[in-house]
Amino acid sequence: MQLGFTRKLAGLASALALGAGLMVSTAAPASAAGCSGTHLDNWPITGGYISVWYNSSTGKNCAMTYTNKPGKKQYIRVDISTMTGKPVTDAGNYTTYAGPVSVYAKGQCIEISGQVTAGGPRESFAPLYCG
Repeated sequence: MQLGFTRKLAGLASALALGAGLMVSTAAPASAAGCSGTHLDNWPITGGYISVWYNSSTGKNCAMTYTNKPGKKQYIRVDISTMTGKPVTDAGNYTTYAGPVSVYAKGQCIEISGQVTAGGPRESFAPLYCG
């Protein structure tokens, strides 16, 4: 009786550990996908989020927009700019994310915007990460 309980407990622990590992791997920001440097934050938007990075060696901020429902192609857009500059944009039908897009912003504030699905709102955040 005790051996059966121990096996069930070990199986449950393994399942929980595997589940936690999957949660961590899907929730991790995407430095491997294109942005490098320090991950600053994720900004929630309708249907997804914008991930923002800063690389101190290049002075560039980088952004990517992710969908909350990866797998099916859908319109995804990301924009980044300094407060006085032209935006750098990536937009198209993607399965997971748009970007990376980057702008030199050392000592400047940036603006980011993103959109998930063609009919979804384009949402912006500014001024961010000034200085």
